[in-house]
Amino acid sequence: MYNIILTDDHQVVREGMKFLLSTTDDIKVINDFDNGQDTLDFLESTKEEVHLALIDLVMPEMDGIELTTLLKEKYKDIKVLVLSSYTSEEYIRPVFRAGADGYIIKEMDIEELTNSIRDVIDNKRVVHPEILKIIDEGGNLPHERNVLSRREMEVLREIVKGHSNKEISEALFVSEKTVKTHVSHILNKLEVSDRTQAVIYAIKFNIINF
Repeated sequence: MYNIILTDDHQVVREGMKFLLSTTDDIKVINDFDNGQDTLDFLESTKEEVHLALIDLVMPEMDGIELTTLLKEKYKDIKVLVLSSYTSEEYIRPVFRAGADGYIIKEMDIEELTNSIRDVIDNKRVVHPEILKIIDEGGNLPHERNVLSRREMEVLREIVKGHSNKEISEALFVSEKTVKTHVSHILNKLEVSDRTQAVIYAIKFNIINF
C-alpha cells in the first residue's frame, strides 16, 4: 500500500482527490492539508511511513516551490509530485530546481493520476507532455547554461535581501574578499553588469527560495 499526503489550499480539490484515490486498491491518502506548514508539522510528528506528497503549486504563505524545497531537505525518502494548472516556464523550472520528482496538470483523468503516483514512488520521473515540451524548448537562459554553486546561491539570496558585502560575510561566516569573489562570479554567470540587475534577474526567473 502506498501512503500519500495531499496539500492544496482548495478544499474541493482535496476532497475530490481523496474520493478518486479511494477507488484504488494500493493508494491511501493518510492526511491532507490546506497549507505547507501544516504539512511539515504533520511529517515532523507522524510515525506513519509516507511515500509521496502530492502538492499544489500556488498557495498562500508557502507556495509549492518552497514546500518542495523543504520536503527534499528534510525528508529525502518522500517523493514530491506537483499537481498544478500552471504550465508556464516561470513556474515549471523552479519546481524542478527545488527537487520535485514529477509535475502533472490537474486536467488529467484518474488513470493518468494514479499511474503517475505509482511511477514516481517507483523512482521514475513523471512529467506531463505539455510540461516536457516547455522544458525541452528551454535551457538557454544564462543561469541554466552557467549553473550557480550552492554558495553562490546563498550569496545571491543575501544580495536580493539588500545586504552589503560586509553583512553577507557576517551572515555566511566568510571574508569580505570571498564574498566579492562570489559576487563577481554571480554577475558573470547571470550575464549582468551589477547587483541591481542580478536582483532583478533572480526575481524575474525565481531562481532562489527564501
